[in-house]
Amino acid sequence: MNTLIIGMGGIGSYFVATLDNLIDNNQFNNDWKFTCVDDDDVELKNIRYQNFKAKQIGDKKVLALEDRYINLEYEVKRVTISDLKQYDLIIICADNNIIRKDAWINWEKNKIPFIDTRSNGRAIGLYSSDTENYLSTISDSDESFSCQFPYQLAKNEIELGNRIIAQILAQTLLNYSRRQTLPTNFTHIF
Repeated sequence: MNTLIIGMGGIGSYFVATLDNLIDNNQFNNDWKFTCVDDDDVELKNIRYQNFKAKQIGDKKVLALEDRYINLEYEVKRVTISDLKQYDLIIICADNNIIRKDAWINWEKNKIPFIDTRSNGRAIGLYSSDTENYLSTISDSDESFSCQFPYQLAKNEIELGNRIIAQILAQTLLNYSRRQTLPTNFTHIF
């Protein structure tokens, strides 16, 4: 199962830590391959709520994670819709509506399933190619959003929604690997 994981920020950086541990503990068959992609750099603002250390500021996110989580493959890359058809499963951890729409188009055209995770402060969501009216869950904005509210960051507050949805994603992926089923949707506000 050739799996693409898009976005190594607030959700993806914690998800790969759990995924690496699951692989260490033989929770996926040997035919599973995971490729993590992102083209962003680690910035000072990321240190508070993403799985990076201060000494990694300026490094590419995927390269910073590659040093710690060795069971996965990493590419410095911004994914395009044409990249998606090369995989058997797409996991979206990016805060980007363009890639969400592209994943849906790819699903309609090539029937490659996807899982889409979201976090905004203490609100979390998980959707998939099996979500009814999936496109209605995406705003018209093509801007990227943080998994933290700007007003909270300004007060030096963080929420843990991104870490929580990363763990829910890990369980969802385990379920998929064992049963080949995807959830239709999951949302919660703490």
